Amino acid sequence: MATKKINEITLLKMLALLSVLFFHCYRPFFGSGTYWKVVIDSNLDYMSWLLHFNKIFDVHCLFFCSGFLYFMTMSAGNRTVKDQLIKRVKRIVIPYFWVGMFYFVPLYTLFSVPSGLHLANDSLWDGYEKFLTMQFSEHMWFLQIMLVITVICLLLNFMVKRFFWLLLVGSFLMTFVFSFYLKGVFFMSLQSLSDNLFIFVLGGAMYRMYGILTEKRSLVLAVASLAVFLAVYNVEVPKGWLSVMLSQIAAGSACIGALCFTRLFADRVMDFLGKFRLVQFFDKNFMDFYMYHMPIPLVCAMYLYKPFITVIDSNIAYLLFAWTLTLALTAVAVKVDGLIKRGRDAVLLRLKKPEAVPENIDHK
Repeated sequence: MATKKINEITLLKMLALLSVLFFHCYRPFFGSGTYWKVVIDSNLDYMSWLLHFNKIFDVHCLFFCSGFLYFMTMSAGNRTVKDQLIKRVKRIVIPYFWVGMFYFVPLYTLFSVPSGLHLANDSLWDGYEKFLTMQFSEHMWFLQIMLVITVICLLLNFMVKRFFWLLLVGSFLMTFVFSFYLKGVFFMSLQSLSDNLFIFVLGGAMYRMYGILTEKRSLVLAVASLAVFLAVYNVEVPKGWLSVMLSQIAAGSACIGALCFTRLFADRVMDFLGKFRLVQFFDKNFMDFYMYHMPIPLVCAMYLYKPFITVIDSNIAYLLFAWTLTLALTAVAVKVDGLIKRGRDAVLLRLKKPEAVPENIDHK
């Protein structure tokens, strides 16, 4: 099972990423105006439930799937702790700087996009300085926290192997500590650690339970998780440790329920969707899609909303248009990135390859 591609995780990752992209496309409708360049003066109140659900589901689900796959790889036992760390550095750190230096910071500077700690009048050097000091990374905070969580799990490798459930409980309790003591810490986006460490380990817990989940048990667990999510999500409590606990339970329940529901039909869906080249491309370049999709939605919102809305007077139509355009332009950016990497690898291979010895040379 450790080497088998699990369709429900593949499908869940795709749905979660599409949800993230859609969230970023309609986020300007709910902007506070403090750092978004455009705040569309027409809040879609009837879609606010989708905004709140996305905060619970989308990125949490990406961490959940990553945890599932991470612990699945560890259980295979074919990689040492050193190998795991090297692989994570190659998959996270190198792409982070590659995309940030040549795409992310230049694009934010070119279009004067303000976001978080990045100001509209920041120069290119200001952008690089904040990026390199881990003070400004916008959506790529995901990679920073993923690296931190991986290092934590690798350091606790012995405990993960023999006392996994203690790690699960411990990660849940650590969320309370992180939520209060890392609040407002912008370095490496550590304030987000409290939201995602537990979800990551919970994904590993579902991997360990995966073998006993029959179709009937999956349905029962999915319905139960949905019930827990709805119950906890609608409890109104003042902000504090209880609010943190309930949000973690709600997010965990949403992820478990989503996994169990997709388990019921993922094989049939992926057998059908997997035939399309666009889906294969999306699956193969999943992480690149995440890294390259911003700040395209912001640029679309800044420059295309007014022209579009004068032609088609529908905010929903604009959202679908921006979402489709974001997917299309991101695919182009990913394709260009792939061609650049292929050319770079070809040059490196040619440099490493020893020159052929001419046949007419006498070796005596």
